[in-house]
Amino acid sequence: MLTQSKSKKPEVAISKGDTPKDCLLKGIDNLGGISKFIDHGDQVFIKFNLCFPGGFPINTNFDVLETLINSCKKAGAKKVYLGSFPFPGVPINVISDLLSLNGYFKTLGAELAFLDNSDNFENKKINQEQLKKIKYNSLTKIQIKNNEFFIPNIILNSDKFISVNQINVNPLFKFNSSLLNISTIIPPKYQENGKNRVEDNNFISSDQYKKDLVSNILDIFTIKKPNLIINDMFYILEGAGPFIYKDSSLKKRGLMMIGDDLISVDLITLSALNLDINEFELIQQAQNKNITIPKISNIRILGEKLEDIRADIELCVSKLEDIRVKNFSINSGRYCSGCFKQAYHLLNFMKTYMGKDLKYNPSNSFVFGNNPAEPEKTENIVLFGDCAIESTKNYNFRKIITEDKKDLIGDAKRKLKKETKSKKPTKVKEKPNKKILNLPGCPPNVFNCLERILEYYGKKNVPNLNLLKNINKFWINGESTNKLKIWEAL
Repeated sequence: MLTQSKSKKPEVAISKGDTPKDCLLKGIDNLGGISKFIDHGDQVFIKFNLCFPGGFPINTNFDVLETLINSCKKAGAKKVYLGSFPFPGVPINVISDLLSLNGYFKTLGAELAFLDNSDNFENKKINQEQLKKIKYNSLTKIQIKNNEFFIPNIILNSDKFISVNQINVNPLFKFNSSLLNISTIIPPKYQENGKNRVEDNNFISSDQYKKDLVSNILDIFTIKKPNLIINDMFYILEGAGPFIYKDSSLKKRGLMMIGDDLISVDLITLSALNLDINEFELIQQAQNKNITIPKISNIRILGEKLEDIRADIELCVSKLEDIRVKNFSINSGRYCSGCFKQAYHLLNFMKTYMGKDLKYNPSNSFVFGNNPAEPEKTENIVLFGDCAIESTKNYNFRKIITEDKKDLIGDAKRKLKKETKSKKPTKVKEKPNKKILNLPGCPPNVFNCLERILEYYGKKNVPNLNLLKNINKFWINGESTNKLKIWEAL
């Protein structure tokens, strides 16, 4: 494993400007200019944020990418590639088609790298065996201890590697650091090797999911170290993120952190956001991977003074109960970070896009985690994840107890005849509660959850969700998405 070390002090430029372009150029100039990082004839790979077929700030600001591409070309770069693996289940070619990414980058003299080979998905002449060959010819397997990572050759073979990272809040790691950005240079299948185990209590109590995730992120970082790192804080998505939700708020900071050492850039970013470095697991665990963590005092800061630009950031909620979804009560048990992250996104999606749907669907319960509290009501109970499903098998809400209706007509007749009322004991019936929606998975997939929610409530009862499904179905359930599943399984 590589160890990050430098004989000289790492440099981080804190850049402030009126526009993202000005901010970026000023920061690079403070570091000595783009020629300090890019040589004539270099092949450059730019890793940027590419999550969904949506715009900024979900994905990197295109103004920043355009400015960076032009700078690399002026420095004499022979080839400039840009790429990233998106959110699980989303093919790169679908995002490119919707946003015209490939054509846009080509007009700038650069090229979008289809790291998932999805530029071949619509070619009907390519069969499954040929696709498998294309896949493994484009990836290199790297073994780190007991873990295997498949890295695109286009990244490994590039002379220079640049990380451009949009800073947004993040439910697991407070904010999207450059360490997180780098972790998506590999297919989603290999980004998380921790799998929840319902029967293993220690897995939840020790949050082994997050430990495994942190370990993976740091291992990926050691494979290919960026030469230039940009944390774009010109705008920050705060409150709820890193995707756009109802509780999200886009704040203008007008800042960028740019440097030649990724850990140093993330450290300065943490400090600028007034976040405690000792509570940031990625930095703390990096030392266990023999990654050098410099002291702030040993980082040469250029441009703006750190003490002049510090400002608090509104973080994501740390408890699901704080996500106020209309007509939903939330009952949490013990959980790991994997289920928390997926539940966080699902609940925020529901709050953002299903407000009117839920207005006419009262009395819903979202039950989550291992051994959660018993819901107060027995209708419309959503069990999120295998832990909730398995640990509530003997809960009271699983059964509905009903009593036979009294023999009112018979009692009335007997009363007229002045006979004694029937003294037969009231019959009690017990039957399974059918108003339960299971969302299985460890952790569950958000897209699959939305499909099940739509099926459970019915199209007429959740028209907004149904509309969103119809709008997005060609990229969520389209041909390319099906091909991506095949590609991942090869």
